[in-house]
Amino acid sequence: MDKWYVKNTAGRVFGPIDLATLKSWVKDGRVEPLAGISNDLTNWMLAPLKPELEMNWVVENNPGQFYGPTHRNVVEDLVKMGTLSRDARFFQDDRGAGTDRLRALEAALAAKDQELSRRDVVYAEAQRQAAKRDLALAAAQRAVAQRDERISEAVAALAQRDGQIDSLSKALKAKEGEVNRAADEVARMSAEVERMALEMRRREAEIEDLKRQLAESREVHQRAWKTEVIEPEVVVDEMPPPIARQAFGFGQRAPQPTQQPGSLADLERRAQEELARMGSAGMQKMFRFKK
Repeated sequence: MDKWYVKNTAGRVFGPIDLATLKSWVKDGRVEPLAGISNDLTNWMLAPLKPELEMNWVVENNPGQFYGPTHRNVVEDLVKMGTLSRDARFFQDDRGAGTDRLRALEAALAAKDQELSRRDVVYAEAQRQAAKRDLALAAAQRAVAQRDERISEAVAALAQRDGQIDSLSKALKAKEGEVNRAADEVARMSAEVERMALEMRRREAEIEDLKRQLAESREVHQRAWKTEVIEPEVVVDEMPPPIARQAFGFGQRAPQPTQQPGSLADLERRAQEELARMGSAGMQKMFRFKK
């Protein structure tokens, strides 16, 4: 089986394919008139020069404007798609064997003219519809212009509102600064109040301690013995009670000193003996003791 390669005018190579596939490519218009074909990638030839491919049709679309050679199916497709002008001319290099094909192409062109006439009617109707759409579009454009004007007014109002918001934001920041400073001052004053409270509690503790000490001192003083001298319960011209006479020697002669007075210790000892001899009853008559 032969293997064929196709090289387009851009230099790209496609294949390998068999001859049947190559013929189908030619009929589909995939092989350009100036494309090259080869079966060994070394020796190349123009595709229209191979008779089996039947690329023997040439189209003159406009005077001096030619396309081809190509396959007959490609020419028919060009006629059906309407890509050719009404003055297009077709040529076949088959030495008069393509008369029937030419008639078929002329019939195809006639059908194409009818199709074009029908399209002209459709195009006129489309133009009328387009005019109506243009009127509707003009009305829509006016409505859009009015909406744009309202949008512009709204944008201006928003810009003014944004300016007011900015002013309020600045004022708010200034107030926040004042609040922060006031908070700092309150914190400082709170710390000062706390310090003063601690100082007051310390002084109150000192005062309580002093009160406690004063109370203890008062209690000690209240417990201390206080001696109060009272007047004698006897009249001066009367004789002292026996105990007083006995204690102080009233009505008795003073003993004559027979010896020298003793020491201070001797005197203290004698006074204690005298007090013991008088007893507590005699002392309470002479003195009043308070606690």
